[in-house]
Amino acid sequence: MEIQGIIFDFDGTLAELNLDFGLMAQRVEELARGEGFSGPRPAGYLLEVVKLVSDRMGDGFAGRAELVIEAVELEAAGRGRLFPFTRPLLAQGRERGLSLGVVSRNCGAVIRHLLPEADALNAFLPRERAPRPKPHPDQLWDACRQMGLEPGQAAMVGDHPTDMQAAVAAGCVAVGVTSGRVDEAGLREAGATVVLPDAGEVLGALGRRF
Repeated sequence: MEIQGIIFDFDGTLAELNLDFGLMAQRVEELARGEGFSGPRPAGYLLEVVKLVSDRMGDGFAGRAELVIEAVELEAAGRGRLFPFTRPLLAQGRERGLSLGVVSRNCGAVIRHLLPEADALNAFLPRERAPRPKPHPDQLWDACRQMGLEPGQAAMVGDHPTDMQAAVAAGCVAVGVTSGRVDEAGLREAGATVVLPDAGEVLGALGRRF
């Protein structure tokens, strides 16, 4: 199918936040221990760990953990920046008639802090709008529905294996970018069809490679 829409990850793809995931995990664990959680911390990505702990703790733990995570994110957003190509890229995409979306494991407040126009995109799904975030495909399927596209008509552009895994599972074209913390080999291992230095090159690559 012809690519008619692009779904972007945010941190590491359109912006640089330099999130301290270790600090997030530490503060969530301190919260859990302070509320009586015992035993080893479950393995996995932090949002999934929070879900597992919340299933055991109940009583609103997930909401309190979200506030802890969001505080670290917002502090980082104060030092963060959009990549220089981000706004020109989005403008050029719109000029080409492409549907555009952002799908992220970041919270909406952080994304809006750096990209206030996020809600005006064809699809905007931060984590609070995604009961099952990437790498689960639901977030991408929801974005495709909002964009009026079949998954095969959309490219998912991201800097992390979870982006590539979600794209493959959803049936979108998986486009990796090495502007984050993962190299080309790691992105291809996770399912990337194409790997670019950064998302600023994606429009040029559309006609050549997809």
